[in-house]
Amino acid sequence: MLFRAEGRMDHGSPHGLRLARAAVVMLSALALAGCADPGAPIAGSEPTPSATPTAGIIRPYSPHAPFGYTSVSPAQLPFGARYLNPASGRQELVLGSLAKTAVLIGDSQAQPTDSWLRKGLEQAGYKVYVAGWGGTGFSVGTPEVHDYAHALRLGDWLLPYGNPALVVVQGGGNDASRNSPDAAIVDGAKTVVSELKESYPASKFLVVGTLARSAADGGGRRTQVDALLGRTAALMGLPFIGCGDWISRYGLAQDLADGVHLTPAGRARLAPSFAQTLRDRGLALG
Repeated sequence: MLFRAEGRMDHGSPHGLRLARAAVVMLSALALAGCADPGAPIAGSEPTPSATPTAGIIRPYSPHAPFGYTSVSPAQLPFGARYLNPASGRQELVLGSLAKTAVLIGDSQAQPTDSWLRKGLEQAGYKVYVAGWGGTGFSVGTPEVHDYAHALRLGDWLLPYGNPALVVVQGGGNDASRNSPDAAIVDGAKTVVSELKESYPASKFLVVGTLARSAADGGGRRTQVDALLGRTAALMGLPFIGCGDWISRYGLAQDLADGVHLTPAGRARLAPSFAQTLRDRGLALG
């Protein structure tokens, strides 16, 4: 079963946008359970050919799920229901055990169903729940979806309830393309990690940087932001996987669709390298 919702709907119809995003969330929940694989074109400043988001883009209203139970245990709620997590103060989706799940927050690099991030995590043993949206980042958003921290706070996308094995925060490309200052990127990264830890205090965390060419090969601001995120992750005491030279290191220039996004063939080539890096860092399952 496949659901496609246009990433840029009629801006004069916020209700229609909410309904489409609510449907994406519900089918995304089924996808995590192995029942569906929803997709939608990416919105934002880095459009990707055939890119498809795989998890919840939703506003604070949905006709498809309960609005949040404050007096009922999550164990008593149906699959896909919303639960008001008292620890975070946010509504989260009830999707069962997350013991083998990686929650991936990212931009259009993370969104395709065959993204190198998602497939790499799957090859490392995880089920993957993908949140975030194309065109967004640590300090920048789109007309529809805010930057990571504000999107989380405002319900632009929802987290699953529980204790995931790994929480991955990836990005920086849109911050780089819009020349966001270092201070804003650092503040955004620290803020979203802090917010995520309110939901997942016992989970492992990983920061993944900005896919780019090497500095000597024209990586420019993307490579600089990747290095900045590495320094920020170190200050937060979190593991970091830098990819600010991977296009050059792995010879992927011929697999670029538009200068910053990989073609399906390029994504398939890079996923095993990402999976191996997870293994090398002791972050793979099994």
